[in-house]
Amino acid sequence: MTMMLSKKSIEYNFSRIFALIFGLTLYLATTAVFAQPSQRLLLSDDIIAETQQLSVREQLDVINNINTQSSADAKTLIDSLEQQHAKQPLANIDALRLTLLHCFNLLEFGEFNQAIVLAKQGESNARQFKYDTARPYFMQCQAAAHQSLGNTLQEQQLTEEALRLAKRYSEKQAIVNSLYARSRQNTSLENYNTAIEDLRFALDIFDEAQTQFQDWYILPKSYLQAEISNVFFSMGDIEEALHFAELTYKDSSTFGKLKFAFAINLARINMVQNDKAQVLYYLNKAETENNKNTSERDFATGNALLASIHLYVGDYNIAEKLALSSIELFTKYQEPIYVMRIKRTLAKVYFAQNKDNQALSLLNEIIEQATELEQFSDLEEFNQVISQYYAEQNQFESAYQFQVQRFDAAKQATAKLNNAHFMQYKARITAQSEASTPPEKPVSNINQNLTITALIILLLSVGLVLFLARKPQRLNSVNAQEEDQQQRIDNMLDNAKQGHYQLSMLLININHNNIVDIPFIIPRLKNTLREQDQLFRHNTNELIIILPHASSVGAARVITQIEQVLGEWKSEIKVNIGMASLQQLDTFEVLVKKAVLNQLNKIKSQEKSNSPDEN
Repeated sequence: MTMMLSKKSIEYNFSRIFALIFGLTLYLATTAVFAQPSQRLLLSDDIIAETQQLSVREQLDVINNINTQSSADAKTLIDSLEQQHAKQPLANIDALRLTLLHCFNLLEFGEFNQAIVLAKQGESNARQFKYDTARPYFMQCQAAAHQSLGNTLQEQQLTEEALRLAKRYSEKQAIVNSLYARSRQNTSLENYNTAIEDLRFALDIFDEAQTQFQDWYILPKSYLQAEISNVFFSMGDIEEALHFAELTYKDSSTFGKLKFAFAINLARINMVQNDKAQVLYYLNKAETENNKNTSERDFATGNALLASIHLYVGDYNIAEKLALSSIELFTKYQEPIYVMRIKRTLAKVYFAQNKDNQALSLLNEIIEQATELEQFSDLEEFNQVISQYYAEQNQFESAYQFQVQRFDAAKQATAKLNNAHFMQYKARITAQSEASTPPEKPVSNINQNLTITALIILLLSVGLVLFLARKPQRLNSVNAQEEDQQQRIDNMLDNAKQGHYQLSMLLININHNNIVDIPFIIPRLKNTLREQDQLFRHNTNELIIILPHASSVGAARVITQIEQVLGEWKSEIKVNIGMASLQQLDTFEVLVKKAVLNQLNKIKSQEKSNSPDEN
């Protein structure tokens, strides 16, 4: 009896210990979630003074949330923390995040080369401090800088490598950032469907990314919505472009510089629709925000955009003044491509003011400059403007001459676009080949921080050493099993690519209420499959089926069979099956992403069909 009582007492103590551990973990996790700065603070007129009253980590959160909206305030806070760090060093993780935020802040001020240097230094520090999960973020800052400098290949390679590392370390904030960057690349390359796919997946995981345990850096949600609008606008779908532009404008992350930029987007979309009343409405909103700018470079950008809108509504003198101001500032910042494009707007203003000689002189100047800089898309447009002018003046020989130059520029722009396509594929292949090499020796993850340290101490203090000592053997077995499964999947994908035959994958998501049924579901599914098909357990409530030599049509038939078999066995079983077909450059992660998107699209379609008709 005494031994039985002791055993019960031990079991009771163990249950209390684990309850305490669970409570502590939950507390620390939820503390991170609720530590996000409030909207009131972000919109405060005295944001710098209020933020400096917060802890270092809370200040870093604020900087992340205002960097693209109120860059000057973010810079002031960064400078203050760097001065504090010089006097009394911050914790490694805080110092690393401060460097990262500084890097992204430099991009807002056009300091692209300085950002590249700082990003490389930050990635080196991340390796030194053994916070490898920070590396993809520094790569993203580098990629953005290279994009602004026109270094397309470096931008694409860094973006693909950042995305690969983000997936490896399950850094959802980095995944969102990389998908956004890649979608912009695909839009410029006219790969619109791929761009939309990346953006929608980024939106799907955005809320989870925001509550990631360790914050690093995440773009505002409105960036994703704005880029979706941009893709639809580029495709000529003005209605969808307008819908997402309006969503963007109303998003809580849209304030400061972003409020201005998205008001301009709405004005330009309404220009295409010839809705002058709406153009004037958003022009007024944009001017209100632009007047709040404290950065010269932001003011230059704002004036350039406003000039084009004023030209449309017929305010020629205002448009001229704004364009000249913008040209002066961008000349000061030595950004010739921006200067060249604003001069195009100014030339159109001169034509509207009947200052034809000044307009023609300006156009000839920027045509020569675009040719020198090999900006063929700009060159095509400049030649079109001047050709159209001569045609309206009945000077058809001159109009024809510039039209020939326009077609030649278009041909070279197409060649440059094809070369960019090639570089993108090269960047992806490079990233994939690096991913196939043996992984580096495991390093400490960012999540091995004070929380885990506290838990380990707590576990040791209550005598669970023996339990933990037996754990590695089982973990090694599980890890080996997972690696073997992944290797088998990768081999099936590689064989399909090398053999040039079709392969499809099914991702089966089982409702949490039915997880206990999985051991009974698996044999029933296997009986439905062919001999060459393979079924794998992906995680707690997901199964994966690889279907070699199966097209999307064949995979759809398998889905129907699975749903029928499970429905006959237990009608209340709820599963959601996504399907993806293998393309030559796809990895396993890409296939999973495609299957998840297929699941989401099915859910949205079902919700739409089940919703009552609106009157």
